[in-house]
Amino acid sequence: MNEPLCRAMAQARISDSQLAERCGVDTKTVSRWITQTGRVPHARHRWAVSEALGEDESVLWPAATKKLVKAGPDREVAEVFPYRSACPASLWRSLITKAERELTFAGYTNYFLWLEQARFGAALRRKTSAGCRVRFLVGDPESELTRAREREEDVALALSTRIREQ
Repeated sequence: MNEPLCRAMAQARISDSQLAERCGVDTKTVSRWITQTGRVPHARHRWAVSEALGEDESVLWPAATKKLVKAGPDREVAEVFPYRSACPASLWRSLITKAERELTFAGYTNYFLWLEQARFGAALRRKTSAGCRVRFLVGDPESELTRAREREEDVALALSTRIREQ
């Protein structure tokens, strides 16, 4: 079952038949996209679905994205995940531990690292002491994108506050 696709369709309030019409396919085709695990539509249909649902295709079909990115131990890109929480904490720890020359973290806040990685600050101090360059690229707490994301998240600890705490 393609749960991300089902979730996106529910959020967009679009039925199988409506999505099929928007994408120029049969309703049975949409049904197969939903029910058959690992089924990846042609690129033109993935793009049409993404546009109709307002969701990135890498979220709806992570396998399609993985096929496009050459990944592996001998590549610059080690692995691809559809969203940050899909990446295991152990992989973050491994990447941080193995880095020798540079660590660059880019995200709205990178707050999760401080919460999920034991002794993260101490690890960064060891890295910088050994000559490793450590950089954090964070969001602008005053930007409209940040405010829009705060409205979407609607949580007590606002995104702009978490950015400023970095």
